[in-house]
Amino acid sequence: MQRRTQTPKYWGEDFQLVDADIEHLYNVLLEREIPLSADEMALVLVRYRVDQEEQQIQLRGRSGDQFRLRREYDTGDEIAFPQLHDESGVVVAVREGQNPQYGKFGVITVEVDSGRMHEFACGLDIDHPLNVEDETPEDEGLLSPEELFIEYGGNVAATLEERFEEHGDLVRLAGRWFPRSLLAEINIGHLNLAEAVLDMNDGGPLSTPDLLGAIGMLDDINSRLAEFSMNYGLQEDPRFDEVGPAGQVMWYLVRMEPEEVRMTPPRLVYDLLPEDPNLLDNEMRELELAIRDEHTDIVLKRAPAPESVTITLTYPHKRAGTLPLSHELRRMFPTAYRAPRIRFTLVDDESGEELPAWVVRQGGYVYGLEAWFERYDIPVGGYITVERTDTAGYVRIKYTKRSPRKDWVLTGVVDGDRLRFENQQWSIGCDYDDLMVIVVPDEEAVEARWQETRKRKIPLSTIMTTIGRELAALNPQKNIHAKTLYSAVNLILRSPPGPIFSHLVALPEFEPIGGHYWRLKDIKS
Repeated sequence: MQRRTQTPKYWGEDFQLVDADIEHLYNVLLEREIPLSADEMALVLVRYRVDQEEQQIQLRGRSGDQFRLRREYDTGDEIAFPQLHDESGVVVAVREGQNPQYGKFGVITVEVDSGRMHEFACGLDIDHPLNVEDETPEDEGLLSPEELFIEYGGNVAATLEERFEEHGDLVRLAGRWFPRSLLAEINIGHLNLAEAVLDMNDGGPLSTPDLLGAIGMLDDINSRLAEFSMNYGLQEDPRFDEVGPAGQVMWYLVRMEPEEVRMTPPRLVYDLLPEDPNLLDNEMRELELAIRDEHTDIVLKRAPAPESVTITLTYPHKRAGTLPLSHELRRMFPTAYRAPRIRFTLVDDESGEELPAWVVRQGGYVYGLEAWFERYDIPVGGYITVERTDTAGYVRIKYTKRSPRKDWVLTGVVDGDRLRFENQQWSIGCDYDDLMVIVVPDEEAVEARWQETRKRKIPLSTIMTTIGRELAALNPQKNIHAKTLYSAVNLILRSPPGPIFSHLVALPEFEPIGGHYWRLKDIKS
């Protein structure tokens, strides 16, 4: 007979939290007086459940303690019930049963440990599973609570997180939980001093221990409790922003954060455009995902963070000095738990220089690359690779350097009030996507066309048709690749590939000719 806590089913599909679990964990927090993470409390709970089962086994092992249908019971008797997940209870009432088929028998009312009432028949010496003696579970080959936690602790921790969200007196910061009632008092004086310290340090980031050390307060309580209490006080004050990468709590003054971090740069603002994903076949959908636009809707699957991600630079991000926070980069960047803005460090692979940067999760971008783009003259369509490092809060960035050479590439020029495209020779010193590369000699002129497009609210269909004619005129076959159209449209209208690809399929002016190439029907080759 195997212990239930030794089975995957117990910790998986059957696992549910009961009030006794929450009460036990809450008491542990009260006794230890230090914040605990969901994983730490999951291990506590695994140990608690294993110990509970062991106590029930010992209880059943004592003669007469386990419920048997044949036995007769009196008020006050204590009984163990394996069929009720090893709960035990006390008989609180006894009465006679009524069923001619069985003759004389009794009915007991039992109050079990959870407080619920159950009624059971008793005094029935019949052939029934509840009259069969159970085997005692074997003790050999048992997994320890720590080993069980390694196997199943993830599910337990996730379930705890959900339940703790509903608990009024539990507060969380940086993935750790603690009773609100036991927090040390953080008053306005503490917070004003913290603001002054951050102000003298260019707004941050500073860790909580550094802040506490500079303030010189809360020295008379447990250091972890002081840190957690200060964190909670800062979190509740709108002057402060928690910007640390995963595993670190770092604070910054909101008023001293770059404007492009507090508010999405205008060039990246996406005003929702109509699209119909059902129009896209699998090949078009794969192309959409391969572009790695931050606004491409995707259902994330559980997967390890990639070691590196290569992004193709688009005009809006080049202009804003940002990278798109694609679904892959979201897993790779050192983002902390639910923090909307993360301050981290980019390491330039070419020079080794460390560059301050920000992950802005809500806006879907990584900010802080404008000078880096200019230093290496990365064009629209250029490949940029982001790699993980062994140091928390640090990410490496690089491009594929090559000897500069003149290539014929797509060039966006403004002629009066019209955006035109030409093939011109430009010296480029890095690898790029042939289908997305665009050189923009006069960015200010393009910005004026972008502003006019927004002001007049020119429809995407009109922009696509106009730009499509420009692009088709540049090659003898009059073909337009979907990626090229996406890159060109984004010079004057922010749009992810989904709406553009949906319009390609839906608009009667465009017809597919294979390989993601399209043609305008009124243009003959």
